[in-house]
Amino acid sequence: MSKASFVGAGDLLIVKSDPDAMLAPVAGFLQGADVTYLNLEGPITDQGERNPALAGIANAIRSQPGTAAALKRAGVDVVSLANNHTMDYRAEGLDQTLDLLDGEGIARCGGGRNRVEARKPTYLEAKGLKIGFLSYTSVCPPGYAAPEDGHGAAYVRVKTSYDGNIRLVLQPGSPMRISTTPDPKDLAEVVAEVKAARAECDALVVAWHWGVSDRWGKISEYQHICGRAVIDAGADLVLGNHAHMLLGVEFYKGRAIFHSLGNFAFDMSHPFFRPENLLVLCDFTRNGVENLRIVPLLNDGDNVPQVAQGRTRDRMLFMLEELSHGLNSTLHETEDHIEVRPLDPSR
Repeated sequence: MSKASFVGAGDLLIVKSDPDAMLAPVAGFLQGADVTYLNLEGPITDQGERNPALAGIANAIRSQPGTAAALKRAGVDVVSLANNHTMDYRAEGLDQTLDLLDGEGIARCGGGRNRVEARKPTYLEAKGLKIGFLSYTSVCPPGYAAPEDGHGAAYVRVKTSYDGNIRLVLQPGSPMRISTTPDPKDLAEVVAEVKAARAECDALVVAWHWGVSDRWGKISEYQHICGRAVIDAGADLVLGNHAHMLLGVEFYKGRAIFHSLGNFAFDMSHPFFRPENLLVLCDFTRNGVENLRIVPLLNDGDNVPQVAQGRTRDRMLFMLEELSHGLNSTLHETEDHIEVRPLDPSR
């Protein structure tokens, strides 16, 4: 039976003048897979002006233009563009990003020069298999969602509701009850796109930029709703990002939802960012995902990812187990790697 090996990584931002050095410690993993994916956090550009929509919200970020060639040399095959920094340097910045990626032969999804392009799946051939990728963001500054005839990201709206705790009068400082639900029309469109893409390939990965950063450390209600909806529609693996830290691994109907892989090679320091992150490894077959496992990484003082060793590795695994409590997943260590399995395969 045909098998294609896969590696998925988290958020990437490189501003250093030597992007190859940023990726060197883990390039062996990326190059060793038939297909390698990561989330490109922000454009690769030295063009365009800072987007005024960010005023008072966030900093504009971008990777230097040599990053595209470095990604290719490191073995990266496909990137997601659906995130809250896609349009940080407006249409000019995204245009250059698309041109650089296309010039290096790196596939892309989740962003484009119009809405159709941003939401279009991309497919890669490996070991006789066709592997598809779709990408969405629910974290989006004003004007970043791709309109019908303009640049931007594939966006799914989410409604947030707050309700006072009934014991607020008795307990000052009681937290609010927070409910987050995806827009029904937007989610129905995603489900239709996932079904259509899955019908065209042997395996499908859906990437989603979602949740709350700032070391919130919790999974929002809509992440469970959206992750399970795309699995019901045919996704074989869901890879999440945006939290800038690890979040739990959830199994639903035997398929994994990684709610956040963390900062992979992220060339920025921030008090809310954590250095722990994961590589996700698996084999794709015509029957789905096999041999799902992880490699714990820890970014060093220069934000360069290194394979976690010894006590650091043990601490990270304990951390991931705690974050995954109640999400129907379990970790199994072997001599060579760490397997990720459903606690109850029937759920």
